[in-house]
Amino acid sequence: MVKIHPQSNGPNLPPPPPPQGNNFCCFLFQLCFFLVAASFSLLLIIVVVLSILFGTRREVIVSVTNVSLTDFDLKPITNTNTTTFSLSYDMSFNINFTNPNARIAIYYDAVRACAYYATTPFAVVNLASFYQGHKTTKALRVVFKGNKTMSFDDWDGVFFSSCYDEEKSGGVYSVTVVLNVSVRTKYGKMKYGENHNYIYCYLRVPLSSTEETKFFYPSFQVTPCAVVHIIT
Repeated sequence: MVKIHPQSNGPNLPPPPPPQGNNFCCFLFQLCFFLVAASFSLLLIIVVVLSILFGTRREVIVSVTNVSLTDFDLKPITNTNTTTFSLSYDMSFNINFTNPNARIAIYYDAVRACAYYATTPFAVVNLASFYQGHKTTKALRVVFKGNKTMSFDDWDGVFFSSCYDEEKSGGVYSVTVVLNVSVRTKYGKMKYGENHNYIYCYLRVPLSSTEETKFFYPSFQVTPCAVVHIIT
């Protein structure tokens, strides 16, 4: 006689399958884990490739050297309603552009230099466009020479002339040179669109023909300029 286990209702059967909901949750978990891992791996690859191709991006260094100021003479011309001055000037200097990047080149499509005294512009020159390769320094010679007639209201004219008289006694003048540059950057073989920027150079320039300034200021000090994001 065949003995049947009291709790068995028939022959041995496989265990029932787990609920379908558990399989679906497990699938979602595995899919999410795969997507996160794949995204992280792709991001890591991109970072490594960019670091190899481009390296660390460093900003261009701009400085002013070899300044010569042989004439800076202000003569007042008084009118009834305004105060008019005639400023004769003869100033030259070098602007040095240093590109410290090993894989980034720069196209300077337009460079304009404007000189200010006491917040008033008195000279503008356009400089030649140029290309700057990796880890190089380019020097541009700038010459401001001429005569400028400037008219002010009474109080503005007093401020302008007082600034000039104070610095004339010391023989050293505060001249601000503003460079308006239009540049394109090149990463490897990829070129990026134009980027317009202003570069400010705050100079203390001794008058070269004054013997007193040669004693107190034997030479012009190399002056770094403030650069705003030439490298994009």
